[in-house]
Amino acid sequence: MTAGMERDEILRRFEALLDSALAAEAEPAGIGAGILSAVVAGAEDGEPRSDAYALWSAMTALTQEIKLQGRAFQDLNRTLAAQTEKTADQLRAVYAEREATVQREAERRCRREILSALIDLRDRLDRGRESVRARQAASAVAPQTGFWARFRGKQSPDPSAETVRALFRGYELGIERLDQTLDEFNAREIRCQGEPFDPRRMNAIEIEESATLPAGTVLEVFRSGYEWNGEVFRPAQVKVSRTPVNSQ
Repeated sequence: MTAGMERDEILRRFEALLDSALAAEAEPAGIGAGILSAVVAGAEDGEPRSDAYALWSAMTALTQEIKLQGRAFQDLNRTLAAQTEKTADQLRAVYAEREATVQREAERRCRREILSALIDLRDRLDRGRESVRARQAASAVAPQTGFWARFRGKQSPDPSAETVRALFRGYELGIERLDQTLDEFNAREIRCQGEPFDPRRMNAIEIEESATLPAGTVLEVFRSGYEWNGEVFRPAQVKVSRTPVNSQ
């Protein structure tokens, strides 16, 4: 009996020792109580534990996501590069077109200035030719006479007639060459003499009554007009007929 009691006492004391030893055991260092309790609670509730497999799966998913993001960034970069190049090409085309337009306008302005100078020169030559023609007409009406011509009953030749003819021929050659140049510039003189008055291409400087011609007929051209590339470059200045006031 004594031996049985001693055995029971020994077992009781051993259990108390184990209880005291287990109760005094400290938590592992470096792991918070909250984390440790959450892991234990998750394991008890059947939730997945944070082990090496779960960590590897998360790292693999993150790597795939980074790869996808990298491909998307590369596609975006290529798209932006193509769009930038396209925009640059459009800007270069617009700039080239603008430069061509400016160059065409400059060339057109220069050609207009040259054409205006040529037309002005032709007007001067035409006035000179008309003055020489008037001189020839005056000489034909009143030729010069000398003593020997009166004695012989014959007219003496005008010593300046040959000079006047040469001068007239020079004016004609100059006007002919200018007309060729104006034709190369695609400039055409507006036909006015005897034509109906056209207000788009002519300016009426003077009006004269005429009973023989229809009203609005060009009687005289004071200054020639010209067209350039199908447009009126300079309107003609003309005299226009009108019906007499007292006519029935």
